[in-house]
Amino acid sequence: MCTHHPACPPAEAVDRGAAHVLTAHPEQGWSLLCNGIVVFEDTGELLPGGGTIAPHRPTDLREQPAAPPPDKPAAPAA
Repeated sequence: MCTHHPACPPAEAVDRGAAHVLTAHPEQGWSLLCNGIVVFEDTGELLPGGGTIAPHRPTDLREQPAAPPPDKPAAPAA
């Protein structure tokens, strides 16, 4: 599918997101890459064969609260 030199990474590659953008629709929140992947603004991906990759923004990871020191009991849940 790719005509670039060097060729874009295939959809199965770890670096698949480095492929060139063929069509961008920021108003709709998606772009089509040269390797056939549809990338969404929430970082989710739709693969050419119909598979999906869930959104994986680093900001979606919530920090876990620190454990209380061993000499103090945990605060009751509200």
